[in-house]
Amino acid sequence: MEFHSDIIGIGYCSVDYLCLVPYIPQDDKVEIIQTIVQGGGPAATAIVAAARLGAKTALISTYGDDERGKSIRDGLAAEGINIKAMKLRKGTESPAAFCWIEKAGGKRSIVWTKGNVEALSPDEVDIEMIKKAKVLHLDGHQTEAAIAAAQIARKNKVTVSIDAGTIVPGIEKLLGLSDIIIASEKFALRYTGEADMEDAAKKLFKFNCIFSAVTMGEKGSIGFDGKNILRCPAFKVHAIDTTGAGDVFHGAFIYKYLSGGNWTECINFASAVSALKCTKFGGRTGIPRLSETEKFLSEKGF
Repeated sequence: MEFHSDIIGIGYCSVDYLCLVPYIPQDDKVEIIQTIVQGGGPAATAIVAAARLGAKTALISTYGDDERGKSIRDGLAAEGINIKAMKLRKGTESPAAFCWIEKAGGKRSIVWTKGNVEALSPDEVDIEMIKKAKVLHLDGHQTEAAIAAAQIARKNKVTVSIDAGTIVPGIEKLLGLSDIIIASEKFALRYTGEADMEDAAKKLFKFNCIFSAVTMGEKGSIGFDGKNILRCPAFKVHAIDTTGAGDVFHGAFIYKYLSGGNWTECINFASAVSALKCTKFGGRTGIPRLSETEKFLSEKGF
């Protein structure tokens, strides 16, 4: 018997090579404090977060037949994510990111490569899987396939969520097909031209979505439901590593949305999950389970 997935992600997946360092050197050398290798990528990590919270999830993307590709596939499968629609590209190099994280404060620098894995084509999208889903989550990558999938989703009343973090060709079309638009502060500034993130959230909402928001790291997040501005301060934690915090925010937001949470509950819940992620080294290491998140929120008075 085949089980459907409530949340399906389409986008970038990679292997992250992370180093915790005393400081990020420039034309200098520094000894590494700690290293870790694990899966990464905006859509992929968002789906991992949703899965760890308890959602039925799937990821549709491409990967190579190299060691990185095996690591990508195995890491997703270990989280209980449905990977049957993932496409293997033989003889190719899978995407990777190399991250340096400063011990004090968890700030990081990242360089990355797409490898040479051919992008997902629209005709490779599993139409029936999309139709049976409740949410389709996109990150702007695998763009042509993402547009095709979003069109299918909209026709079948499947909510489309987008992590607007990178300006790519076709992003305006994707935004126009999205119900939930959550952008990073840098994307919002560059795309809307608005320095005030409240104005940016309102401008993003003009794509006829049901909710728009801007995430601003330690400054919290701002949401807009078409009438009201919602402000959510960041939860204060001892941050070890901020890598993947935004990706995790998206996965947690979608999970709470499917659980029936209102917009305020969704944004607070996502902020809590994202904050907890930052307390451990690695983009996915600190992603909490639902019970840990609920305990954290209760202790904070939510």
